[in-house]
Amino acid sequence: MSESSGAAVPGEALEFGDIQGLIFFGHGHLKYSRYVFLRVKDGQRARAWLRTLVERNEVTTASGKHHPGLKDVKGAHALQIAFTAPGLEALGVGCDVMTTFLQEFREGMRNPRRVRILGDTGGSAPEKWQFGSSEPTTPHLVLALFAGDPKSLTALHDSHRERYEKALEELFIQDADMRQGDTEPFGFRDGISFPYIKGVPTTRTSDALGLAVNAGEFILGYHNAYDQYPFSPRVPANQDPDNLLPEVPREQAVPGKPRPKDLGRNGTYMVIRKLSQDVTGFWKFIEENSRDPHKSPEENAANKELLAAKLMGRWKSGAPLMLCPMKDDPKLGEDPMRGNHFTFREDPQGLKCPFSSHVRRSNPRDTLVKDPEESIKLVSRHLIIRRGRPYHDKPPARAEEQGLLFVALNTNIGRQFEFIQQTWMNNPKFGDLYESKDPIVGDNYDPQDPGDEPKDYTAVVPGFPVRQRITGVPRFVHMRGGEYFFLPGIKALRYLSAEHAR
Repeated sequence: MSESSGAAVPGEALEFGDIQGLIFFGHGHLKYSRYVFLRVKDGQRARAWLRTLVERNEVTTASGKHHPGLKDVKGAHALQIAFTAPGLEALGVGCDVMTTFLQEFREGMRNPRRVRILGDTGGSAPEKWQFGSSEPTTPHLVLALFAGDPKSLTALHDSHRERYEKALEELFIQDADMRQGDTEPFGFRDGISFPYIKGVPTTRTSDALGLAVNAGEFILGYHNAYDQYPFSPRVPANQDPDNLLPEVPREQAVPGKPRPKDLGRNGTYMVIRKLSQDVTGFWKFIEENSRDPHKSPEENAANKELLAAKLMGRWKSGAPLMLCPMKDDPKLGEDPMRGNHFTFREDPQGLKCPFSSHVRRSNPRDTLVKDPEESIKLVSRHLIIRRGRPYHDKPPARAEEQGLLFVALNTNIGRQFEFIQQTWMNNPKFGDLYESKDPIVGDNYDPQDPGDEPKDYTAVVPGFPVRQRITGVPRFVHMRGGEYFFLPGIKALRYLSAEHAR
């Protein structure tokens, strides 16, 4: 999704002033960010602190997004806040309300069922996480802070710490900074493909898929891709004495009974996963499987870049293989409009972009099923908004490590994020393949898992006259911690901070 505004796409009227800004823009002009994971020490004081955030308008909203011709509001800093299920309970949210949240959210990421779905096994198992592996290490909320330079970020954090330290305790802090050219640690340009949301002003005048997704896929309280309201957490009407929340849509109410209040409206679910990337191991593997002893160093260097692009689905510049299959085009990579304007229907054998590539698996576009239009429709039901940033941990705080603080937004965790992870990324038979998972982020051969066999993990690169079948694909990305969060609208934040009957 473009981060500039212009002509609006027809859709439901969105309440931008009640929506946290992260849903619409990743605060890209603020290159430095800090995710502060906190636990509630004192519920009453925590609610009082939250109330000051709302009353002082310190939570960054999407205000300004609805004004034609007005660019996104670019402040000197930004603040977003979200809560886990245990965090809402610590604030005093009762069982009758908690049961209206999604099951995935309530169970949490370390739940054995969720662990199997996400492939968090071996070296990525919960017991090896830095946070979120047990009840005491599970955060109650996250405060996401953004600033233009390290000094301003530290000052912003310090100013808030002074206010919350009596109510909350810091559990884990993760800095994540934008890299030069917005590249992820493996060296590829990131943040190119975003959903095109109805009702959101944009300069985009066309879309390769001819697709604008209903806002309800990413924001609760609006129609989703099924033209239905997504399942949203709700509060009995008598538990909102100050009338802080809107009523649920009329079609979701029970006839003859008071309409519940919609706690979810203008909010969404946020997925946070700290993903460690084995950069050295990745490029070593690429070199070992692309080197030809009969070719020159220059030819082998070109082969190395090509194989990496084949596994990713894009060149390091961001240019897609579908538009330049044999040679990188840096100018194309710098243009997110052109670089995202492609389909796969012209590549039925995967000769340009392999079926097993990360880009093709994470968004099959028009080739999920035989009918291109039906494929696009199906894919639109399994999209997410990504807001991740690279991190680089350095001693003495933690062992040196780099990776991605993965952040995704969606209204249905199971149908969107978990579906992509399980059915597209980690499915060995995706797209009629066999024993082939996502070669970049899939749960491939893990030497730390005694039950794994290298021969069971392959990547296929179609070619003419001979294809390349690579065996023993190792796991390059490991989970280091995370959780599911609820990112409320501003009215919901006001309700959660209120001193009403609990």
